[in-house]
Amino acid sequence: MAVNWSDLDESEQTALKRLNRGPYPELQADMAERLIALGIAERRPRGVGINRDGRELVISTLLNHRQD
Repeated sequence: MAVNWSDLDESEQTALKRLNRGPYPELQADMAERLIALGIAERRPRGVGINRDGRELVISTLLNHRQD
């Protein structure tokens, strides 16, 4: 399932951007489960982290905003 930035609500977008910067210990469990279910985050030994698809989504969104 491909996820577009516009498919995410503002809190999901914020959480994904914070995960893109590194560990996000304040990430709520329900939000983590939602991002995992969307296929843009994954469980890791040290907690939930952004995966390749999530990182590509954040980076492409940031690059598109710079070009506008």
